[in-house]
This record gives sequence, C-alpha cells and structure tokens, in this order.
Amino acid sequence: MVYKNAKLFMCILLNGKIPESYKRRAAMSEYILAVDIGTSNVKCMIARPDMTVLAEADSEYETLCTGAGRYEQDPELWWRHMILALQAAAAKAGVRTGEIGRIAVSSQAPTMLPVDAAGRPLGNALIWMDRRSDAQCIDMGRRIGDRTVYRITGNKADPFYVYSELLWFKQNQPALYEKTRWILQANGYLNLRLTGSFTLDATHASITQCYDVLHRCWSSELLQPYGVPAELFPPVSQPVDVIGTVTQEAAAQTGLRAGTEVLAGSVDGAAAALEGGVTADGVAVEMSGTSSVLLVGSDRPHTSPNLTYMYSVVPEQHLLLGCMSTTGGVLKWYRDTFCDRADPAIYKKLDAQILAQCPEPSPLIFLPYLAGERAPIWDTSAKGVLAGITCATTQAEIVRAAEEGAAFALMDNITEARASGAQLRTLRAVGGSVNSRIWMQIKASVAGMPIEIPASCHGAPGGMLAVLSCAEGEFASIREAAANLVRIRETVDPVAAWIPVYQEKFELFRSTYRHLKPDFPSFHQAGGN
Repeated sequence: MVYKNAKLFMCILLNGKIPESYKRRAAMSEYILAVDIGTSNVKCMIARPDMTVLAEADSEYETLCTGAGRYEQDPELWWRHMILALQAAAAKAGVRTGEIGRIAVSSQAPTMLPVDAAGRPLGNALIWMDRRSDAQCIDMGRRIGDRTVYRITGNKADPFYVYSELLWFKQNQPALYEKTRWILQANGYLNLRLTGSFTLDATHASITQCYDVLHRCWSSELLQPYGVPAELFPPVSQPVDVIGTVTQEAAAQTGLRAGTEVLAGSVDGAAAALEGGVTADGVAVEMSGTSSVLLVGSDRPHTSPNLTYMYSVVPEQHLLLGCMSTTGGVLKWYRDTFCDRADPAIYKKLDAQILAQCPEPSPLIFLPYLAGERAPIWDTSAKGVLAGITCATTQAEIVRAAEEGAAFALMDNITEARASGAQLRTLRAVGGSVNSRIWMQIKASVAGMPIEIPASCHGAPGGMLAVLSCAEGEFASIREAAANLVRIRETVDPVAAWIPVYQEKFELFRSTYRHLKPDFPSFHQAGGN
C-alpha cells in the first residue's frame, strides 16, 4: 500500500487506525449545494467543500396579496423555482447535478404551512409578511398573558410568528385544520420534497412562538390553552444534522443523485449571520433582501421586547434580530411600478440617476412600511409614506429617499439593540444592497460608523456553505468554518458631511411616524394593501 500523505502514514503506524478527520475527508463530496427560499426568489449556490463558490443562480416568483395585510405563497413555486435555479447554477458551473454530494436549505421565516399526513399542502403558506392574526395575538395576551409569552419564547406575541397564524387557521378554517398532520417551515417543505421526511430545524423552532427557548422543548403552557398538540410540529434537528437523503422521485425531478445527503438547514437570517461573521459579542450584520434583518450576536441569551430572539446556527450562541419588513422591497415596488422590471440593469440605472441628479441627502422623508412593520415598532397598520414632495420633486430624490428610509429603519433597530444592552462595535452587510455603493454610503452615514463588506457576500446561501463544509469534515466546528469564510472585501466609510444631516433627518423620520401612527388604522380599514 502506498501512502501519499506522510502524516497519515505516521498516524496509522502509531495508532493502528485512520483518524476520523481523514475518514471524513475521504467521504467528502465533489460539490455542495446551498439553497435559500427567499421572499422573492429561490437562490442556488454550487461550491466545493472548501467553500469555493463555482456558480449561483436565482429564479423569481410572486407573493400573493389576498387582502389587506394578507400575504401568501404557493409552496409548489418554491419547489419548481428551486429546480430552475439549480439547473441554471449547474450550467454556469459546468457541473452535473448528479455530482452534488450534500445539500442544505435555508429559508425566509417564519412561515405557517399546514400539510396532511402525505405531505400535501392544505392551502398556501402564510409567510412572515402576513398580518391577519392580530386578534389571535390579543387573545393570547388575555388568555395566556403577554409576560408569559415573552418569558417562554423570548418574543412578544405578534402575527410575525407561527403560533398566532396557526390559531387563525384553526379558528377560521376548521375543516382544513382537522386534516392537518404537520406544520412546516419553507425549508421544511423543500426538505420534505427532497427526502420524504418531515423536519424542523432548531433556528426555525425558536421563532414559532410555541417553543420554550430556555428548556428547548414545546411549551405545554402555551399550547394547551388552545388545544394545539405539540405533535403538529416535526422533531427538532440541529442545522448540521443529516435529516435524510434524496429520494428516487426527487432525483428524477431535479437531476440530483438519489441518496444525496440533505442537512436540516436554518432560517435565512441565521445563515446570513454566519457569512457575516456574527459568531461573537459585538459583531452585527445587516442581511438585506426584500426585507432586511439586523443580526446581533451574543454569547448568552439576550432578549428585547421590541426585537426578536432566535437561536444561532452556532450551538452555543444566540441572536438578537431587528427584522424590517420591506426595506429592499421598497425599491422592488418602485421598480415594478415605475420602471421596466425586465431590465436586468435597472438597479444600476437607479444608482446612476441618484449620483447624477441627487448626490446629496434627499429633502424628502420616506417611511418604508409598505407591508406594515416589524421591529422595532411592531405596527401592523403602518403604511408607506412619502413626505415633503413639491412641484420640483424629482425621481432621483424619491429613489434616494427610499434608500434613506431603509437606512433609517436600520438605524431604528441599531438604536433599540443598544438600548437593550447589546454590544455593537462592528457592523457588516451582506445581501443585495451591498451591490449599491451609494446605498452603502447612505447606511454608513446614517449609522455613523463604517460598514464592512465581506468578500463572500451572498447572504443566506453563503452561510449555508459554512454548515455544509463543516458537515464535509473541512472544519471541526461551524464557528471555525464561519471564521474561515469571512474575509473583508472593503470598508465603506460614512460621508462626514452627511452625518449631521442624517441625524436630523432620522429624528424627523421617527417624528413623522409618531404623528401619523394614530391615523394608520383608518388607512388600513379603508382597504389599502
């Protein structure tokens, strides 16, 4: 027998066996696949086990708005568009899908998808944007107690979480509820389609609002008052756990190899935190997409009534989230309403328009609450507002104001996180907005601190690579994998002259919301979406 590795030879000679690390490497896949189910699209990323990205692709779909505050998605679209994105990524990479050895799926969250015993959806998924369960949240406060809900879950009752949506479903669609065997998250549905197994990862479990986050179990104190059995939820796995393998049926539909291992995956925000290096106190990252999330890491459980507590993918770590609903969605709305949405360069053109026609802070105030707002105001009725327009207002001023509004929403959450005692010394950004230099300058100037942009800046799929690479045996832990993933590409500094302007505008932003807040329910009742 010829040993190509002298170190391996000596280990075998001295110990009489092959070290486990070498066994893992021998079983490594040629390629790994990270999938993310976003609010607007499915992304697929193909990489080598060492996290070298070969190609990525996405496939966009629509969100259904079925009434005021009601947002749904057809889960079949997740599956269909995952296949399209997978095929596109494989073609770009020059890789056969059958050569992929491990898969992990992250997703938007929380989502409430009821399925029957065979895994057939009993309707569309109610996604995180859905606000129809306000009445159920109020009733939870009366029947269980707001303090009790917060004590057990680390979060206050809100339609954002799964439990109130499940109660709405139980009360308003009782016939379908009786047929429900499982409540799935978006990545759980794709995992089901891939493996035939019903699964739930720990990060998603922690934001269902029926899970005891301290004792890591389903809470009878929350579930029993409404007669909801804990058995509706699948067994909870850690993100790096293998939950099954690709079935023959899934292989035939996707081109993946039957028997390919599938990991449990995680919430998209928790995955993005890995890519941003949120693995220690003091580091925060903004993950931007249709929505944006500020993720602040902590080595101990840390909660705030105006922010969201969630498990980290790193077992011994915790996350504090400031979840914003439609920050990036504001630009998507502007694109779809006023521009050629088919133009692949439209966002670059909007940036060029800002630089040419509105290079300094906009005179306008934009509240980016197009679907209500989550953190830190938690206002279902909140609406988007453009204030300060005159006959001289330009398109460039409006677009810049929209980007400033998203930055102010971020600053609102930074302020809340600091007020809760969270440390925030380093701010990083991943996701779509990093592709806009002017937007990053605006955010840095509003925050009054530099923003670091990692070289790997894919958001959730990038974080899933760390999980996959750890499973492949490349690293001893997810924390180590994440540390090796983070390489700072550039640092965007604030524009000094903009800082005092934006400090004043930020206070006007918050004042505008406070003054309009009493009137928002009237707009809501008037039937605006």
